[in-house]
Amino acid sequence: MKIDPPGPSATPLSRPTKAAAAATSGIDGAAAPATDGAQAMGQVRTMPSAPGGSDFDAARVAAIREDIRAGRYEVHPERIASGLLASVRDLLDPDAKP
Repeated sequence: MKIDPPGPSATPLSRPTKAAAAATSGIDGAAAPATDGAQAMGQVRTMPSAPGGSDFDAARVAAIREDIRAGRYEVHPERIASGLLASVRDLLDPDAKP
């Protein structure tokens, strides 16, 4: 299959500058909703941390990374599926008991 170079009408996408990103932010520093895809590029929002601490465990991440590199990491699809189903059930009926 032959792929031709883009025609003269193709317009390359550009990344917004810091000034453009600052112009789209709200008063409190939170990013305002973007009106097009080009403005949304480069905007990063941080998730609020969990009460009482962080959900990120750097030591656990490092251990998992090392297990993957060494070929020891095992994926358990049944555990993943079970967790996903439990999440969906909770979203559909948060008052239900498991």
